[in-house]
Amino acid sequence: MNRFMVGFLGGLLATSLCFGQAATPAPSATPLGHGAFPVKVTKALDSSKLKDGDVIELETAGSFKLPNGPLVPKGSKMAGHVVSAKARSKGDPESQLTIAFDKLTVGGGEQLLVKGTVQAVYPPAEEQQGPNMATAGTSLGGSMGGAGSPGSAPMNPGGIGITNAKSGSDTQSSSTPQSVIDPKATGVQGMHDLQLENGVLTSKGKNVKLGTGVRILANVEILK
Repeated sequence: MNRFMVGFLGGLLATSLCFGQAATPAPSATPLGHGAFPVKVTKALDSSKLKDGDVIELETAGSFKLPNGPLVPKGSKMAGHVVSAKARSKGDPESQLTIAFDKLTVGGGEQLLVKGTVQAVYPPAEEQQGPNMATAGTSLGGSMGGAGSPGSAPMNPGGIGITNAKSGSDTQSSSTPQSVIDPKATGVQGMHDLQLENGVLTSKGKNVKLGTGVRILANVEILK
């Protein structure tokens, strides 16, 4: 009997330790900032060819500074995944595509975790635009602001066409008005047969397709 009780109590203690370990919360990532900046589609995204969980990769359409100082160059990789994809069919002509952003590669190959969704969609930009993003990520029209801190001053007034949300001035070097991206914009801008609501892209009668060069205004929280 004593041997049985010792074995029983030992098993109970081990089980308690296992539950105690499982209940320990994992350390959470530290938020670096929250804001919106444009990324460019480098490989067409088609709701009829994608499936839930597929990994996607885009690139930043301009350069900007993070709240803690590092510069994210134009062309930096942004990785994400397909949350849901639905092709049109005879029974349901509406197609759907939802994507989320997961990682941003900064200088030196360092990867930052991000949590982001699609805020707005724009057609491809003119190739003659300047190399840097003039404003991004804050209502002040500056770089991405940290938690509770205002954004910094615009980096380059001759940038790729972000509208300064504070003054309303067009900071684009090209004269093509439809290329201007407002960091406060939402929905689909200048594209037909495509709708965006709460991060979900839909199309009636066609498959949702974002061709190469289409710009997405990503609303993200950057984590350390």
